[in-house]
Amino acid sequence: MRDAGMYVQLWKKYLPVIRLLLKKTEAGPQTLQLYKHEFESTGARNKSGYIFSLELVNGKPINKSNKTAVSNDMWLALTENPTIADWLKDQSIKVSVNRACELTMQKI
Repeated sequence: MRDAGMYVQLWKKYLPVIRLLLKKTEAGPQTLQLYKHEFESTGARNKSGYIFSLELVNGKPINKSNKTAVSNDMWLALTENPTIADWLKDQSIKVSVNRACELTMQKI
């Protein structure tokens, strides 16, 4: 993975909000608008942009075929945070970013 590690700091910036939204997934899908320019200034954009879908079951990614530097670094940032990592151990969550740079989290 060419840009691995480049996005960890960016994801860590969003962790306080992500943590709150993850807990709210009990009530339904949660969305957070991200700033595309932050991703563009952080790393080289591949042909799919920053779009990804990451499924986490018990805190581990299960869809490795869709693994990008952006999604891998998000997973690293989530698991480096003890509170989030502990919460994820008993959860099945889908995290995705679309073309509009919206982060969506939902229970699966």
